[in-house]
Amino acid sequence: MKIRKVKRSKTYRYNVNRKRLRKTRTSTGKIKCRTIKENWAANKSIKSNLREMGLAVDPNLAVGIPNTKQERMKIVKLVNGFVEEDVIGTAKQGKTKRPPRKAFVVQELEKEAKMPRESQFRLPRGVVKDLEYFLDKFKFNYNAMVTDRRNVNQLTWRQFRAKVKKFMSIPEQFNEYLRSKNLTKDDLRNWEEYDTDEE
Repeated sequence: MKIRKVKRSKTYRYNVNRKRLRKTRTSTGKIKCRTIKENWAANKSIKSNLREMGLAVDPNLAVGIPNTKQERMKIVKLVNGFVEEDVIGTAKQGKTKRPPRKAFVVQELEKEAKMPRESQFRLPRGVVKDLEYFLDKFKFNYNAMVTDRRNVNQLTWRQFRAKVKKFMSIPEQFNEYLRSKNLTKDDLRNWEEYDTDEE
């Protein structure tokens, strides 16, 4: 006979949607990568799907932790002259791995990763506003920027220089600033301290 408390705890939860619960438990979730999504077999497990594509399920197992003890043993064998035995042992251990069926997935992913991407980085509006103020007032004189009252963050001249360079490297924001002041990039060369900017 079972304990009364155990029997009492087994109550059916009517408020739970079993169909939805099963779907959430068995689903892999939304696959965001287009190439993986196209080659994903719904009837196979996650592990077998990734193995077929040549991808690792667990990166720790794929790369493996180096075994220092075995490495030391190999060095000792080499020094003592037991190399022949070691070669025979490795021949038995070495299994030939079959190439993955969908190896093209890895190649596509590598190609996608190597493609040049446009930087999405933008400076916050407040920072841009401050930099515009400093550039209007001091041009490229970073030492003068340090002494200004609006330098509440107490930035050094090197930090100012880095921020201005970053601002200039974002064409979307910097071109807007130039347009608002009716300037061209050639006009900036006449600004004070422009030559020291390349330090």
